[in-house]
Amino acid sequence: MCKALERRNAQNPFHAQTADNYTMEGATDPLLNNSYYFSAHSNRMSVFARLGRRVNMDESWFCIYLDGKVYSLQEEVFPAGESPLLVEREGEDWLLSFKGKLNGSDEVDFRARFAPKFGLIDFTSHMPAVRMATGIANEKWSRAFFGELQNVSGQHHFEQEGVLEGQFTLNGQSVEFSLSCVRDHSYGKRDWNYMNNHLWLMAVSEDCQFNYSLVSYPVISALEVGNFRTEAGMSYMLEANLDFQEVGKGLVPEKLAFSVKLDGGQNLPVQAKKLAGVTYHFQDGKYILHENVAEFRLGDKLCRGILEIGFNREAGRYFNQRDLDKIKR
Repeated sequence: MCKALERRNAQNPFHAQTADNYTMEGATDPLLNNSYYFSAHSNRMSVFARLGRRVNMDESWFCIYLDGKVYSLQEEVFPAGESPLLVEREGEDWLLSFKGKLNGSDEVDFRARFAPKFGLIDFTSHMPAVRMATGIANEKWSRAFFGELQNVSGQHHFEQEGVLEGQFTLNGQSVEFSLSCVRDHSYGKRDWNYMNNHLWLMAVSEDCQFNYSLVSYPVISALEVGNFRTEAGMSYMLEANLDFQEVGKGLVPEKLAFSVKLDGGQNLPVQAKKLAGVTYHFQDGKYILHENVAEFRLGDKLCRGILEIGFNREAGRYFNQRDLDKIKR
């Protein structure tokens, strides 16, 4: 399976410009999604924003976490093209703006520019093939199984690390900022109700960036990928020993601790502690997602980032009710 996936990736290389130029023009399927996400952090403040464009709506998140207080957009959905959150491309940079009320009454006018520092990381072609192969190996193979895999492989998802710089006014008070940031772009079919549960840990600072992603679908009970960037360069996750029991209860964990084996041979200890967050609801509450700002310790490095976790409304679907101790990792 690893060889087959490596061969497929070689035959279908990732094209950065094509991916970033994707639009919804001509689309009619409401399950198609073109999503832009930014997550930026320092010791004092964090900003996260998501504009999920669909033909019939704009899924919209905007949150500032400043000096220990959360300021977030209360509305989650707007008619297509009417979100107060704007995301625009300008050359290699991305412009992010928001003007409106957070927490229902706090007036905010936000303007920022994302400037890339590193290249794109594609979650299909750049991650070691063993990760997808392991997920597939956990399932019973059949013609129907490989047909249903298209529900997963038809999605496109990539990230880029950079700096988010700008200024905002909050109730008349002006704040300037320069934050380490990860932008995430995903597009293709996204049916939130098709997901059983998921976890995304992401941390970023000037000298490192970490990602661990876990998702469970009806067709794949557990799919894990990850990467870690330091001054020495990029490493990719080969395996992790996160206790699935801790993230399969339908609750937001206050803390997580596990280790990640990287393709350079090193083992990275990971600790995450939730600070504060916002809860989002998709498809009439069929899927609930909790977006949390978190503190991280990655080996000897301290930084901030995101602890995102989500669950289907049907609790009996988590990890397809598999025996978690028997899932190949």
